[in-house]
Amino acid sequence: MRKLGAVLALVVLEAVATAGPTMRFGLTGAVVDQGAPGKLEAGPVIALGMRGGPFVGEIEWAYLSFFDPDTVSGGIQRLGVSLRADVLRSYSKHCMFSYACTRASSLWAEIGAGERFGQWALDARDIAPAAGHEPEAHVSIGIELDNQVVPMRNGWQLGVRFAVAPRGVGQDASCRGSDCTMSATTATTAVDKGGYDDSVLLEWMFLFGH
Repeated sequence: MRKLGAVLALVVLEAVATAGPTMRFGLTGAVVDQGAPGKLEAGPVIALGMRGGPFVGEIEWAYLSFFDPDTVSGGIQRLGVSLRADVLRSYSKHCMFSYACTRASSLWAEIGAGERFGQWALDARDIAPAAGHEPEAHVSIGIELDNQVVPMRNGWQLGVRFAVAPRGVGQDASCRGSDCTMSATTATTAVDKGGYDDSVLLEWMFLFGH
């Protein structure tokens, strides 16, 4: 019991010592996104949060159409919340030519949810997503290399985000009659496309704070 109490006390003390605000900023980009085929989905991302021990709760914002402005209006942006945790953490020190020393490293995992705003202009007729906003859920995994751990945790992260969003209702060309010829003026009808759009994004972030 005494050993268990000592371990719990150390965990609590570490959580108190590392508690406080934290911030990340960097770049995010889609390797694949079924909801935005052929688009260069990439741009800056920033996140603000609070750390308590190995856990971090954050609010994040990303400008996903920064490098591809071909959108209907206002660009593609994402606003969301996430919970991240250190799964494994090591305090071994590594230096390259006595510079850029890494004093700690972590394997982390994250879950979160958010909302995307805006629509891609895919061609003269099609836009994506079908609505101007859509919900999104994600899980992420990554590594963190800390160049400083005391009094602040400063370093950088590299992660992979797996996201899913409902496909919803979209527009589909319609042509009625046996002699009908499709044209630019052909009427469109609402079609429930159903299912989900998956995406995989890479994220490179600088980390500052507790």
